[in-house]
Amino acid sequence: MADHTAHRLSAPLGLAANLTIGALVHVLAALVYAGVSLLRLEGCDRADGLAAGWALAVLLDLLLGGVLLAGALRRTDGNRWAVLAGWALSLVPFAALAGTAISYLALLPGGCA
Repeated sequence: MADHTAHRLSAPLGLAANLTIGALVHVLAALVYAGVSLLRLEGCDRADGLAAGWALAVLLDLLLGGVLLAGALRRTDGNRWAVLAGWALSLVPFAALAGTAISYLALLPGGCA
C-alpha cells in the first residue's frame, strides 16, 4: 500500500541556514531598490524616486523578514539562539549598505532647475 501522508520540509535550524535566509531577504530588497531606481521615477527631484525605491525596499525587507523570522522561531526545536543570531548577523552588511545609501540620498540636490 502507498504512503499518502504529507511530508513536511525540514526547517533550517542552524546559524548558517538562518544567516543565509536573512541575507537572501536583504539581497531581494536590494534588487527591488535597484529595479525601482532604474525606472527613473523622479520627475523634478531625483532624490524623490530613489527615496521611494528605498522605502519600498525597506518595507519589503521588514515584512518578508518578519514573516520568515517568525516562522523560523515557531519551527525551531530549542535552537532559538541560532535563529536569532543568524538573522542578527545578516543585518551587519545590510546596515552598512543602508548607511551608504542614506548618505548618498542625502547628498543629492533637490528641486527643479
